[in-house]
Amino acid sequence: MDTTVFRRLFHHVQIACSCDRDVATALDARLGRFPLAEPGQDDLVFDYRRVGPGGSHQVEPISGPTRSIYNSAIGEVLYSDAEDRIYLTVGDRVRVACDPRRGHTRISIVDFGDEHLWLSTHPLFTLPLIESLKRRGRYSLHAAGVAIGGKAILFPGTSGAGKSTLALAMVREGFGFLGDDMLFLAHGKDGLRALAFPESVDLTDDTIRLFPDLEKLLEQPKPPGWPKRQLRAEERYSAAIAWDCQPVALVFPRVARGGRSVLEPMDPGEALLELAPNILLTESRSSQAHLDALGELVRACRCYRLETGSDFKDVAARLRALVEVEG
Repeated sequence: MDTTVFRRLFHHVQIACSCDRDVATALDARLGRFPLAEPGQDDLVFDYRRVGPGGSHQVEPISGPTRSIYNSAIGEVLYSDAEDRIYLTVGDRVRVACDPRRGHTRISIVDFGDEHLWLSTHPLFTLPLIESLKRRGRYSLHAAGVAIGGKAILFPGTSGAGKSTLALAMVREGFGFLGDDMLFLAHGKDGLRALAFPESVDLTDDTIRLFPDLEKLLEQPKPPGWPKRQLRAEERYSAAIAWDCQPVALVFPRVARGGRSVLEPMDPGEALLELAPNILLTESRSSQAHLDALGELVRACRCYRLETGSDFKDVAARLRALVEVEG
């Protein structure tokens, strides 16, 4: 297949992806809101290689001692301390090698089919991305985020905590949009900043059913290999993307059994413990810098737990009040 180069400027880090058009289209759903970048000094390079049946992988097997750095149901995520490299494998079909210091990642997939498109542009892209960005002072946070007046409320949580539902509900109520699943932290002139990652929102069928205006999405088939349906929240609700904000509140959501939401203060130390798994324990200096950024985030924010019910307008009013307190 013909190869194209997909380039975007990701918060002043230039990313180039050498891939075929199908992969470029899938990556555009994740990076398409970032500015186009011109050929030149690429900071991060992702090199996709499709290998036909009977062909040989374009990534060499792992050599030397490694250790697991992430528990994944998809495959193995290993790190070589000696080489300072990350290796990902999905059975015998997929191999990924990432050199985060150089910013180079190669993804090799044998007998690439449509069912591998989500895999290769989401988990197999995300882990090398966040580790390479960590070496460049952009620290990942598994969280959704919304904002008003340049002040951000972040919703950290694991899959199933209701981050996407909460972010979508708040955008419908007039909040600006940072992202629904992953954000980044970086230091600016005025202290720690929250950086948007406005990719398409991944929606479960249960989430869609909470919003009557979205129910027609249930009639649309999912692309092969895609676990959820996708939506451009900022387009659907004419919301502004809040690219660079001051974080003022951390709200840890959990889906409530009842209809009424409950918002309660949370101990900052407990909040930091819940944020700690965001760090991949690789090279010590950048991993410590990531931990320091999370500690600074907790110190800069009020921390809360939210049992999220279906009273989204009431939740929006309470979250607006949090921003006003910090204003």
